[in-house]
Amino acid sequence: MPTKEEHIMMVAEKLFAANGYNGTSVRDIATKAKVNVSMISYYFGSKENLMEELFKWRMEEGLNFAKNILENNELNEIEKIDAFIDNFVNRVQRLRDFFLLVHTQQVISQNKNIQNFLKASKINYIEINQKIIEQGLERGIFTKKPSYHLLQCTISGTIFNAMHGIKIYKEYLKKHNADFDEKHYENQYFREASDHIKTIVRALVGYQER
Repeated sequence: MPTKEEHIMMVAEKLFAANGYNGTSVRDIATKAKVNVSMISYYFGSKENLMEELFKWRMEEGLNFAKNILENNELNEIEKIDAFIDNFVNRVQRLRDFFLLVHTQQVISQNKNIQNFLKASKINYIEINQKIIEQGLERGIFTKKPSYHLLQCTISGTIFNAMHGIKIYKEYLKKHNADFDEKHYENQYFREASDHIKTIVRALVGYQER
């Protein structure tokens, strides 16, 4: 059960993604969230602060999961990489509105706090993957040292392109696949995206099934 603040942020997330930051007013958010405007002012102070808190909340949520994977001694390094990718893909599928905002803010945002959140998040993800892969190299699980920043570009770039292209690829598959299953398309699509990224990463780190 989300807290009152989280509920407001979740409503704002949907409205920002649908109408844009400038096209969404505090009153719009209050109406949709069924709260008073004064409550939003009490919790967040302003629409800009609300947007910043939304980014901080979502990004800390994802980063904490990645850190937990890194520190999980029950998983070996390839299992950690797989869990990292699965979680990333799952979050993009589940939180598509937020990741549309991420893409928009990377391009047009003039909010320095949000830009700093995004920069710190990218660097943290790179460093987590670097630690996992270096451990795997030491243990002989991996045989190649990739470019760590480009590895993160490969993972995130593939996921975001998959997210943006989901409707286009749906039309392509309907046209060329006689067994196309529209009911289960989205889940299957993101599973295939996850498997595709894992295949690429395995090649980049020199992992072979034993």
